[in-house]
Amino acid sequence: MLNCLYLYSFDDYFDDWNFFYTVDSNVSNQETWQRHYHGDKGDYIMREAFPWVFAYFTKYLLKFIGYSVENTHYFLLSFSIISIFVFYKLSNFLSKDFNFKIIVLILFALNLFLIRELNSFRPHSPTLLFSLVSSYYFIKIFIKNLASKKNYFLYFFSTFLMIVLWPQSLAFFAGQIVFAFIFFSNFKRFLILPAIFISYVLINIDYIFYLTVDFEWGYTPFEKKFFFNYFFRSFFGSILFGGFMLLLFTYFLIKKIFSFNFKLNFNLFKKNELTPLNYFLTIILTVYSLCIIYSLFKTSVMAPKYFIPLLPIIILWIGYNIYLTKNNFLYFGTIFLAIINCIYFWNDVQIDRPPNKEVLKIISDSKFREVYIAKSGAGDTAFSHYLNHYSIAINKNISFEKYDENQFFPNQFWFLCLNNPRFAYGKNDLPDEEKCYVFHENENFKLIKKIRLPDYLLYLVKKN
Repeated sequence: MLNCLYLYSFDDYFDDWNFFYTVDSNVSNQETWQRHYHGDKGDYIMREAFPWVFAYFTKYLLKFIGYSVENTHYFLLSFSIISIFVFYKLSNFLSKDFNFKIIVLILFALNLFLIRELNSFRPHSPTLLFSLVSSYYFIKIFIKNLASKKNYFLYFFSTFLMIVLWPQSLAFFAGQIVFAFIFFSNFKRFLILPAIFISYVLINIDYIFYLTVDFEWGYTPFEKKFFFNYFFRSFFGSILFGGFMLLLFTYFLIKKIFSFNFKLNFNLFKKNELTPLNYFLTIILTVYSLCIIYSLFKTSVMAPKYFIPLLPIIILWIGYNIYLTKNNFLYFGTIFLAIINCIYFWNDVQIDRPPNKEVLKIISDSKFREVYIAKSGAGDTAFSHYLNHYSIAINKNISFEKYDENQFFPNQFWFLCLNNPRFAYGKNDLPDEEKCYVFHENENFKLIKKIRLPDYLLYLVKKN
């Protein structure tokens, strides 16, 4: 529900325009490959730094359901909706008690980070879904001993897709391997784990070569402040709520460490601690450890969005520990803070997006359907392509073209200028860009109307 509300409330970001251009279902596979790995978004080079599987899967699905901005959002939204049901099923391994269900579902459904990131044109939402399915069948097979060909196949399939779609999910998969090493001595039944990894390498060998030789995808620097928030600030939508959840996590982790009975022999320890809750904790600690190690020795991966599958696991682990305390003040206080946090910080979008929907509505409500976009040097090709493929633009025959002073202009038309966009400059009061004034001193044209919007100047222009 909130994912749908967010989808209709906010516009897309610069990266989304580029991805949408990359997965154009009307171009050849060779052209898709060129756009995906080598850039070519118009005036500049911008590559989509994730494996090709998601790009081609999206391309062919859009070829079937219709290539439009809205359909791309609906496609990604479907994964988010299914994730809620899988999350619910996964929580059953911890408890079926109504009070436990309420707190984890609220923390999951009202999580601003998930609502925002799962709406972006990235493999985030399918990766999240497949990580939840992978955990569900891992627990079912290896902890609950419900082994069957069906369960093995679904575990293999979901885990394989998880790491193929998003390479950072290898850290999540590594957590499953660590859990297997700690708790199981008979590894014959775990031959599926190296089989998954080998399959991943074979199908993604080009991407592995791309990452290790041609490109480095870490761009957020590894800073000491990471250790003060461990992504919780981003994961839970604000400093206050993130800090609260980090304190709870730290408290429960320390409590868990002191609860270990080290006097037990190792076999008895494994028997006592072989639980879904400890599976979740192993995943959490492994992902964070690998994140830090890789950042220190290779390249920084300090962007929380890289590790989205970690967040539902954290929610389940903290939520269950809150439930176990039987402390009503903590229980209802956490629910109250989650609700207030979602409402208060709903509009606190980290990167402001240009109001594309508002521009489209203004143009669609007018009689004029031709729109020319000022040269911006920021991916004009991808930008005009994106606007041309909104359903309202398709249905009302609105045409967005890059401005060229030598082209033929109709008697009246719109001129759209991306003016000091906030995604590039932040909040600013810079003077209007010179490129927005191409018709002002031209005697052959007259400005009929000027509309100023955040990030845009929109003019209605008439030939003299």
